[in-house]
Amino acid sequence: MATDRGAVFGVLAAAAVLLWPALWNGYPIVFADTGTYLSQAIHRYAGWDRPVFYSLFMLPLHATVTVWPVVAAQALLTARVMWTVCRVLVPGLSSFAFVAGVAVLSVCTWLPWVVSELVPDVFTPLVVLAAGLLALVPERLSRREQIVLAGLAAFMIASQQSSVPLACVLLPVLVMFPRSFGPGVRTPGSWPGLSIHPTTNVTQRSRRWLLIILPPVLAVLGLCIVNLAAHGRFAIAPFGNVFMLARVIYDGPGMTALRRFCPVANWRLCPFIDDLPATSDDFLWAQDSPLSRAGGPKSVSLDADEIIAAALNGDPVAETRAALRNTLEQLTRFDSGDGLTPWPNEVSPWIERDFPARERVAYGSARQQAGRLLLPRFLANIHAITALAGVIGCVVLLPVALKRRAPCAGFLLAVLLALPVSAAITGSLSTPHDRYQARIMWLPPFIAAVSMASLRPLPRVRRPA
Repeated sequence: MATDRGAVFGVLAAAAVLLWPALWNGYPIVFADTGTYLSQAIHRYAGWDRPVFYSLFMLPLHATVTVWPVVAAQALLTARVMWTVCRVLVPGLSSFAFVAGVAVLSVCTWLPWVVSELVPDVFTPLVVLAAGLLALVPERLSRREQIVLAGLAAFMIASQQSSVPLACVLLPVLVMFPRSFGPGVRTPGSWPGLSIHPTTNVTQRSRRWLLIILPPVLAVLGLCIVNLAAHGRFAIAPFGNVFMLARVIYDGPGMTALRRFCPVANWRLCPFIDDLPATSDDFLWAQDSPLSRAGGPKSVSLDADEIIAAALNGDPVAETRAALRNTLEQLTRFDSGDGLTPWPNEVSPWIERDFPARERVAYGSARQQAGRLLLPRFLANIHAITALAGVIGCVVLLPVALKRRAPCAGFLLAVLLALPVSAAITGSLSTPHDRYQARIMWLPPFIAAVSMASLRPLPRVRRPA
């Protein structure tokens, strides 16, 4: 019972600490996508570019009254997953030590800002932690925890399309991680995690595989069913090829394909190839962009596959180089503060339309809406130093954990793998932005710190003379 009380205190206190940016702002932080996420569930439509699951998550929490419960729920989910990781890797960790560690992370990393934002970005790093728990240490979770965590992972994967390929890469690697690395029967004088595993029966192995396979399968199935109902396409991202189209155009091969084939092809973008904006973001989102004038994303999506295929067939080497270049750029771009500007056209109209007067006043009075929510440069520098120190710590600790056959080795590997995989997904398939990589850069210092605690030697037991 004392342990339960400690867990409740630790999670609640950590969640409260993680909300400080929203409290300082005077309102939960918003981003350009927040308007779409709010409006989809309220007005019962499915946008072309964002899954509806996060919108459905938000609706019963804000109930068109106030959005504060949304970020509170995100803080609680984040704190609970972090507590679970700490509990399974460092069983003796006190709730006070856990809250103190979260407090340090809340100052030295971008984590609390992601938690306090009305977008599903916080779910990307939580997918990594959930994958580690389900694939590496399921025996340290209760049956109820396994089921809840698998369901939560499925929801988080479905909430953000970039999490689908991330999970599909990460989970198979963790599944192949040797099962001798993990908790079992501790032997006297052993290092934490060095254990002798009892033989698992077929039922236990089947349950483990089910826990690993179910989250991505349920997420993909849910996305496909919703898109079939909303757009008539049984697909994960029915119009996702528009993002890839923008990428190949601005990488070069796509533009070459347009100029080569437009004289004979009837592609909707052809009349506008001499009027393309300077960046892919302007191409995708500017109201007067050629994408809009060509009929909108849904119409252009009908031609996108042909243009992409022509670009890749025409110059696969150039596109491969561009993908690698974009991945490397994304890997090094994780500066804190991206997106903290006001969003008067993207978010404000939905707040003003769908929420009561008190909420509208609170939203309009926030620092962000006044243009005063600026991250101090020194704090952004601290975030960057902490993130890099965490990466170095994970790299240094991984061989130590492998040598000692500690369960934290799998989590170290998961984090180090997630960084380049996430960069490849967001950088090469979309466009490099600081916010994409910044949202997961708190994972290295967190896992490095937890791993250091789990790798400390057990206290020596004095034997009677």
